Amino acid sequence: MNDTMTFGERFVHLLIQEQVDTIFSQGDLSMVDIQMHAERNGIAVVGPRHEASAVFMASGYYCMTGRPQVAFGAIGPGVANLLPGAVCAAQENIPVLLMGARRQNASNLAVRQGRWLHAPMLDMFRSTCKFAAAIDHPDRIDEVVQEAFRRALSGTPGPVYIEYDYSIHDKAWSFPPLIPPSRYRTGPQRADAVAIEDAARMIRASRSPLLVAGDDVVRTRSHDAFARLARLLGAPVLMTMGGSGAVPETDAQVLLPMSEAGRNAIAGADLVVAIGTCFPEMSGYGRLGHFAEGGEDRKVIVLERDAAAVGVNRPVDLAVIGHPALTIAQLADEIEKQGPMQPQAGLPALRAAYLGERERLEAEIPLTNRIHPSRLMLEARKAVPDDAVVVLDGGLTILYKIAFFEQRSRDFLYTSNFSHLGTGLGYAIGAQLAAGRERPVCLLSGDGALGFHFMEFETLVRHKLPVVVVVNDDQCLGAEMAAHVAHVGHTIETTFSPVRYDLMAVAIGGHGEYVDDAGEIGPAIARAFASGKPALVQVATDQSASYAHAPPYVMDLVGWLEADPATYSATIVPAIDEEPRR
Repeated sequence: MNDTMTFGERFVHLLIQEQVDTIFSQGDLSMVDIQMHAERNGIAVVGPRHEASAVFMASGYYCMTGRPQVAFGAIGPGVANLLPGAVCAAQENIPVLLMGARRQNASNLAVRQGRWLHAPMLDMFRSTCKFAAAIDHPDRIDEVVQEAFRRALSGTPGPVYIEYDYSIHDKAWSFPPLIPPSRYRTGPQRADAVAIEDAARMIRASRSPLLVAGDDVVRTRSHDAFARLARLLGAPVLMTMGGSGAVPETDAQVLLPMSEAGRNAIAGADLVVAIGTCFPEMSGYGRLGHFAEGGEDRKVIVLERDAAAVGVNRPVDLAVIGHPALTIAQLADEIEKQGPMQPQAGLPALRAAYLGERERLEAEIPLTNRIHPSRLMLEARKAVPDDAVVVLDGGLTILYKIAFFEQRSRDFLYTSNFSHLGTGLGYAIGAQLAAGRERPVCLLSGDGALGFHFMEFETLVRHKLPVVVVVNDDQCLGAEMAAHVAHVGHTIETTFSPVRYDLMAVAIGGHGEYVDDAGEIGPAIARAFASGKPALVQVATDQSASYAHAPPYVMDLVGWLEADPATYSATIVPAIDEEPRR
């Protein structure tokens, strides 16, 4: 028997089936019916100040739950504002559903100039998203939404876009009974049993296996299964930047890939078991940089959910295809049948060397007239609760965090592929909504990145989300400043005027702290968390640190310049090394 309801109500029922519980959307005339039915059916509506942030919020929510959410763009310019978020989600492999209204079909297809709130957006999203389609009539909504979720979650996940004629969003129609998601798309798939047996056999035959966690381990919330497998193998564990948090960095098997101990573990490995990673460029594609030494003789097993991603960045010896949440457990079960493997004899020494390297780096932090960014991270680590969700946003701030802010919880959010500045507040909002208001969430951000979408701090206040933002305020774009000083001899539009972000936070309705003494960083952060409000701790750091004292592992961060030696022009090298121009 058919049900009569509006387009907006039907859309909400389709979302409920897909376990969507939050819509990130400003209020708008083109979506009022959808928002009304969302509210009536218990779906939260969270309005960003900018639609790109809506995508970042939905992305942060997905990273914490593994469930896609929805970001809306208001008719015309609001839809256009979704585009940068869509690009970021595509590069980060995040399955967010983007919805946007457009002018009624007659105006959309007419030959006209100067149409109000109109731009041909569908083709722009087609070039970015895994799927993009228009709904011109209510009877198409089911098939389009079903296809959108099917595409978003199949293979390598990614964003999808649906455009609808705004004139139909509140029109009633007679709809057939809903079809459950299990009937129009596949759920998580287990791996082939033979492939699992082959992987276990290769692992047991190896002399020194190495376990690598990628972003798909954390995005699928497979932390427990991964930790169990790591214990059974007794092998060193490395995490890509996107895979950080798969296990806490305090774990005795964890080594930082960029560290000397990490490089030695890679060089000594005769087998790499890579889970949920494509071997991204920042990991040398698994064959360059740190992976080059001994790479020709090293075997590689990958656990990957997308067969089309296997072997693209480097050849593999065995591919195990299936959803990480299932395949990791399958492999652990197969290993456990014959009992745990003997822990690698050299692992304690590697771990001790890694901890020693961290201590040396701490001792080598330069003494400067202002707070060094490295010192900021050390002091912040002492004050941020160990179980906090950590969100990262910035340029050189990335390296200061990696070297000096140990990841002690399993929740770390960062745009590790695209390195999209300005995502931090959106990701933190999504994370706090997903984690609940009782779970601490901390955003570590550079001041340049924070400035992109600072008014989302008002969104925090409006929704009473107690995120604590710690700002590395060096009044510059650090990486760019270092390059300008080296190449030009002075900076060109890489520095900022002094800004009191803490006072801005207070004016908006939150808690603010300003710190220019390293000894006050910890107490200020503690007060920020204790306030129970959205809070911002602005730490005035040494601007000259970006060019006078290179951060640890900086060459790993800029290593993408040489990631493909065949295409790396030799003429670039002298330009980097030449004397500054005056």
